Amino acid sequence: MSQNNWEADKMLDVYIHDYLVKRDLKATAQAFQAEGKVSSDPVAIDAPGGFLFEWWSVFWDIFIARTNEKHSETQLLKARDQQQQQQQQQPQTSQPSHIQQQQQH
Repeated sequence: MSQNNWEADKMLDVYIHDYLVKRDLKATAQAFQAEGKVSSDPVAIDAPGGFLFEWWSVFWDIFIARTNEKHSETQLLKARDQQQQQQQQQPQTSQPSHIQQQQQH
């Protein structure tokens, strides 16, 4: 294993530990730190929910958007059709209602 991979593994362990601590999983965090010999140094990116959680949230949003892209296009087309049907069913007026009211007075 190269030095860079080793560093990446250690950094991932640190952020996993940080995530566990921020989720208030104290016993799990302590066991993970002891078994994995995870550094107790503070994380470089100290996000409120944990960097790992923030990263995961972004990844998940992108993944779901790409996975459901075809489904989303279909839903968008259906929504447009429904909107057009609703507009066609509404009574058509040539002038906005506030102008019609002014003309009546």
